[in-house]
Parts: sequence; structure tokens; C-alpha cells
Amino acid sequence: MDFIFYTSLAAFIFLFGAIDKCIDYDFWARLVVGKSYFQTGTLFHNDFQSYGTTGEFIDHEWGSSLIFYLIQNNFGDFGLYLFKSIIIFLTVFLITKTIRLENKKIRLYFLFFFFTLQGITYNIFSTIRCQTFSFFFFALYLYILRKVQKEKNYRILWCLPLLNIVWANLHGGFAIGLITVLIFAIGEFLNKRDWKPYLWTFSVSAVTTLINPYGIKYIYFIFNALALDRVHVLEWQSSFWGINKYMLLKYKLFFFPVIGLFIYSIFKEINLKGIEKFYKSIDKTKYLLLIFMLIISIKSLRFHVFFTYSVIALCYCDFYKIFSLKLPKIIDNTKEIILCVLIFISLISHLYDYKFINTVKNGIYPVYCIEFLKLNNIKGNLLLNFHLGSYASYKLYPNNLIYMDGRYEEVYDTGLINDMADIFRCINYKNILKKSNHEIIIIEKYYPLYNALKNDKDWFLAYEDSAFGLFLLNKYKNKQFKMPTKDMKYYNSTKFDTDIDWLK
Repeated sequence: MDFIFYTSLAAFIFLFGAIDKCIDYDFWARLVVGKSYFQTGTLFHNDFQSYGTTGEFIDHEWGSSLIFYLIQNNFGDFGLYLFKSIIIFLTVFLITKTIRLENKKIRLYFLFFFFTLQGITYNIFSTIRCQTFSFFFFALYLYILRKVQKEKNYRILWCLPLLNIVWANLHGGFAIGLITVLIFAIGEFLNKRDWKPYLWTFSVSAVTTLINPYGIKYIYFIFNALALDRVHVLEWQSSFWGINKYMLLKYKLFFFPVIGLFIYSIFKEINLKGIEKFYKSIDKTKYLLLIFMLIISIKSLRFHVFFTYSVIALCYCDFYKIFSLKLPKIIDNTKEIILCVLIFISLISHLYDYKFINTVKNGIYPVYCIEFLKLNNIKGNLLLNFHLGSYASYKLYPNNLIYMDGRYEEVYDTGLINDMADIFRCINYKNILKKSNHEIIIIEKYYPLYNALKNDKDWFLAYEDSAFGLFLLNKYKNKQFKMPTKDMKYYNSTKFDTDIDWLK
């Protein structure tokens, strides 16, 4: 049945990965870094795209940028899509291998994985992001660490410092890997087993982090980034309160039952053994890791995937004991086969005439407004929401510089994001606009600034669509403008076109 399970899992990942997704906001910045490196042979240490106050560019995702650019440039949308699907499958495959370390004969039920992965589809099945590498490496670390713990073969740990070099140059999420190793050291100490190999591995891995293009500066950057207040970024907020409290229902339908079942299993064991024997018998490493992942997942939806993968890898056997029914083997196999057949039918029907493209969507991106600026050759400093900055810069540089983009913790002065928030909310916006020499503004219509600019004598509404308004200074008011096409096929067929080219 393993063959059917893994084949169905691959089909499921292929199916959900093919659902039309709008390109991630920061992907454009990754392409710029990749293209610049392969054309110039160097990483730019200063941001050339912005007129805002910038500092030295410490890019913790530079390695991902190179990979994404190579795939996109040589294999296009389908290459990006296929690469993402393979990485996700390998990640989940490693999770199942970790489960089997606990019980080699345990049955892997597809339905369990279907529901658990559904809870984080918004994150793992979105268009390719640098975080995808962190999810994969976390699953790999977890498998290696559990294998060492179970088999006492400490020589395997030598590979983690080497893997850390790769991970640290792909994404800043490598910090989760280091913390995981440290948790294993503390847990094994509490388990009264040999903990020193894990501590040595942690120490050597921390040192190998220095093998990067920025040296010790990279370490300072990571510590500062971890402490940064990202109040303006939704994925760094909790999904249980604030603006996200009514969102991410699928994840919450996974989270609360899992917590309930976990608590139930603990009480069940305590009733059987008593508290003292329970504490002595439990794997402290497992519980410490789950508690840590639980805490960070509550704090930020960015960490939901790490918690979910930890639960699947470490608690599947516990849940299996609760729900396993002694059904006749033929019935047990038949219901799994039926589910797998339904997955394949869904896959075939979904892939019929499907073009495997990553899209830009008007309403999510200001595609018409950006095209308006290009079409009319309007030059000047462009202010728009920071998460849209990378796309605007990719499409408009060198005619237009942006104020800032989604790399704000890597590049920009921390005051820029606060000034932007004040402008959009019309808090002293006139003085801030003059101070920073903004000449063009693209703004979502739901912000107070949109209506304020419509009544401002220094600005006029040059173009608008259903979601965005484009405002220009009055010096452009008497110009005759060309209007952009509304054909989305045009925008998606030319989405990767850019004038950023260092070989010209």
C-alpha cells in the first residue's frame, strides 16, 4: 500500500500546486537579484531601485534568488511549478520517513495527510517562495535528528553543519534548524541520554553560518530581523487574534482538534501510569519541540507549517493509536484505494487544458496603473504599498524608483514603513509627502489617502481601476494620456519582461 499512498500523495500535491496562484509579491525582487548576479558576477550590497533611505543590503535569500532565476529563465512557469511540487513532495516524504522511525510497520493513511496538509495549503501551495526551502530543510533536520536519537549513530550529525551552510544561504529560516538542534540537546539532557553530540553539532553549525557573502554582518542581521516589529506584515501576525482572527479557518480546524487530541493522549497516559512514571517515560525532546513550535505558531502564522510538520512527524503514531480500528484488511485497503482513485480522477479533470502559468491579477497587483506609467513614459519617484514595490520596480526601473518594497527588514530604514503607514492613513501626510519627494502615488481605494488626494489641489487622479487609483502631481495635468489595455492575457504573457539588464 505504500506505493499507492506515495503515488496518491504526489498526485494530490501536483493537483493543488496547479491551482491558479497569483505570483508572490517578493518574487520579483528574487528575480532581480538572480539576474543581476548572473549578469555582473556579484551581489549588490546597496539597493539601486529605491529613493527612500536605505542601508547595506544583507540578502538572506540570495541563494534562492539564483535558483529561481535560473529555473524561470530556462524553464518558465512550468519549471517553477514543477520544482515547487517536487520540493513539497520530498518534504512530506521526509515527514513520513520520520514517522516510520517510531514504528516501521505503521500504516500511512492518506486521509490524515489530506486534512493536515489542507490546513496549510495557503502557505505550501502558493507560488514558489524562499520559505519552501526552509520547510524542506526543517523536515530533513527533523528526520536526521530523530534517526540519530533512535539509532544512537551520532556520526550522522556531521552532515548538519554542512547542510546549515546551504540552508543559511537560501533563507533566514535556518535559525529554526539551529534551534531544533539545540532543543534536541536540551531534551536529551532531560532524558538522561548523551546530549553532548547535539550541543557540539549546534556549536559547529552556528559557526558555519559565517560561510556566506556577508560574513559576521549576516549574523547581526538575523538577530535584528528576529527582533524586528513587523506590525505591518500580516503573515507575521497571529492568526488567533487581531486582523487574522476570522481567517485561516482550515488551519484552525486542524489546530484545535490536534491540541485537544494531544491533551487527551497525555491525560490518558497519566491515568494509566501516574504523573511520576509518565514524566519519566515520556520523550522530553519530543515534548519540548512540540511546545516550542506551538508557541511560535500561535505568535505568527508564518510558523504554522513548522508546527504542522512537527505534529505529523512526532504525533502521527499517537493519533494512530487513538483512531486505529481493527477492520478486515480488505476493507481497510479498499477505502484507501477508493480515496486514491478519486484523487486521480480529480487530477485528470483539473489538468484538462490547464496551462500551468503563474499569474499577475488586477486587484491584487496594480497592473493597469503600472502599464499606464509605462505606456505614457511617466518618470519619477513612485510611492505605493511596500508589498507591491518589487513588482513595480521590476516593471518600471529605471524610469521610476520606488519608495520601498517587501524587503524592508533587509534594506530600508525602519522609519520608512511607519511614514508610509501615516501617509496612507492621512496622518500629517502632506508634510511627509514633501519631505520624501514623492511624485507618483498608486494607492488602494480603501485607504483614507485615496479620497484625500482626490480633494488635494497639488494632485490629480490620472487613472483608476476597480481597486487602485494613480495620482500624479499637477505638472502632468494637461498631458494627453494613452489608456492601458484591459486584456489580462497580455499582462500574463509579458509579466517577466523588464528593462533591468546590466548587459545593455
